[in-house]
Formats: sequence, structure tokens, C-alpha cells
Amino acid sequence: MSALLTVEDVRHLRTGAHFLACTIDPTAIYVYAEMIERAMENRVLELISIDELAPDDLVVAIGMVTQGLLIADMPPVGDEFIGCIRAIEANLGRQVRAIYSLAAANINGIVPLMVGLQSSLPVIDSDPMGRVFPLISQTTLNIGHVPISPIALMGVTGERAVVEAENPQRAETLVRALVTEMGGWAATAMYPCSAGQMREHGVHGSISRMIRIGEILDGETSVGRKFQQLAEFLGATRIARARVSHVEGLSRPSDLGLPALPSSVTLVDERSGQIIRLEIQNEILLALVDGAIAAAVPDIVSLLNSEHGTVVNIDDVRVGDVIDVLKIKAAAQWYSEAGLDLAEPKAFGIPIEHPRRQHA
Repeated sequence: MSALLTVEDVRHLRTGAHFLACTIDPTAIYVYAEMIERAMENRVLELISIDELAPDDLVVAIGMVTQGLLIADMPPVGDEFIGCIRAIEANLGRQVRAIYSLAAANINGIVPLMVGLQSSLPVIDSDPMGRVFPLISQTTLNIGHVPISPIALMGVTGERAVVEAENPQRAETLVRALVTEMGGWAATAMYPCSAGQMREHGVHGSISRMIRIGEILDGETSVGRKFQQLAEFLGATRIARARVSHVEGLSRPSDLGLPALPSSVTLVDERSGQIIRLEIQNEILLALVDGAIAAAVPDIVSLLNSEHGTVVNIDDVRVGDVIDVLKIKAAAQWYSEAGLDLAEPKAFGIPIEHPRRQHA
């Protein structure tokens, strides 16, 4: 069922996109949210269900790929994504009927709204991650063997490229190399597929879920009530309310080509005495309680301020802070054998299997 989004929806979406990606600097989310709000003054933004499209309609994923350069440091001019969509259409000889988010968190959870306003294309309330992952090959479409290419890119200086590669991991390597050469980020359009393929293999309700999360966290209510609502809506559980005792950057090697900044946070639950350790590499990959796995990627781990129920960005964590550590289950596809192959800790270079695989 289609819906016309409001400025208030965009503000809540901003909060929800940050909550589901608390390890990533949210500056770009806020920059894009402000641009979208201004653009909505004289344009309509339509959010549609995948079921509203014909099965053969061509749809495409929209997202930013970064390699070192913060988008907020050199914002896009504005025509990059339109150029990418046109390149996909020229390559396939077909017209794109709708767009969807490459990820359901961080900047890629909100960018398609701006592109929808620019292009007048409807935005689908679906995505191929149900969260955010660092690699463009880590998608439910890849699990379903939907081709990733052609991939259209447009970089900081306006340079353009189209990548055709059958293997998603090879496409990842080529795209990362191009993004580096293009200046540090690129607007992209990828995973062009039919609406029928997206219906079968995508994660649905992504944008509306982020909006609802934002409504909860932006609400003028108690932390306890916010957590109760998150538990009811997402099935969120609290791993711990604990005080930060140590924050460290790590030099853990990675030969996977991941855009990684490994770090670790140690917290102490002052009531139980339990030690909580968060292992971070782009995402919070592991949450350990007294050495036992409490959450492991693809599980989503997020952090909230224990007094206000606001999102805590990992870069702002300081020794002495008291934080609620929450766990949210990922989309069901990620707990299949193929999903875990792409997204469990082993996929990030940590030699640990997800507990779901261990107990299968």
C-alpha cells in the first residue's frame, strides 16, 4: 500500500537509520535528511509496497559506496544518482520503474528518498539487507542468486563507470578500486532486477520500520517505555546496562578487503559484575558476556543512552558512560546456511561460528 511521506516521517527515519547503524558517523544522515526536508516543500515523496509493481517491472538499488572519504566532507552535487539510473537503463535497454535502498540503515537507508524526489520514481519499502553491511555482496539478493551487475558508479569529480561482473565478490573488488580512484565515494545503482525477484528475495517494510523506530526513540517518554516499545516492535532484548571501562583501537589484520576500523569496548554491569565486551569492525560483530556469545553478526547490536533512550554513536563512547546494549534479530534469510556464509563472524575474519549454525 502506497503512502505519501511527511517531513516528520523523514526526521523519524533519520533516527531509525542511525539506531540500526550506531557504529557509523551519522553526519551524512542528517545532511541528507535536511536536503530531503527542503526538497519536500514543493514535491511529493511516495513510498510503495513491492506488491504494487508488476512482476516484470525493472527496479534498482540505490546507495553510496565509500572508501575513506566522509560524504559530509565533500557532499554530492546532486545529479550523481540520476546519472547512475540512466546508465543502467542504457545498459539494459529498459526503463527503471522504481528504486529501493541498498541497505536499511545509515545513509543508504535515507538516500533513495532524495533520489525519488529528484527522479519522480517511487521508492519501494524494501531493501536487500534488512540492516547495513559493509560489503555490497552481503545481500539477500546474493543469497537468492540475483545478479549484482551491471553496476553504475559516479564519483566525487563526476567520473562515471559501469561494472559488469558475474561474481559478487569480484564485483566488490572492482567497485572498491574504482571508488578509491574516483576520490573516496561514489553514488551507485546496482542489483537491477524484476519486482518479482525483489518480492521473493528482498527484506520488506524496511523504510517504514526505520520510521517506526524513530517515532519510538524521538518520543517524549521514559527510557523504560522506549525499550518496551522496541521489544514489542522489533523483538529487541537488552544484553546489559553497563558502564564503559575501556575503549581501544585494534590492529587486528584483515585480508578480506573490508573497509575496517577494528576496535573493542569493554563494559561492566555493576549490578551483576558481568563483563561485556563488544568487538567492532564497521559493525558490532560480537557481544560477549563473561566470554560467552550474547550476540553475533548478523544479529544487530545497538547502543542507547541509559538516561535518555537516545542512540549512542560508537565514536562518542567514553569511559564511565552507562549504556544499554540491545540485540535485534536480523531478517530470517541471514540465518540460513547461505546467509551465515556471507555474514557470520567468520565472514569478517573472526574464527567464530554463529550460535545458530553451531546448534543446527
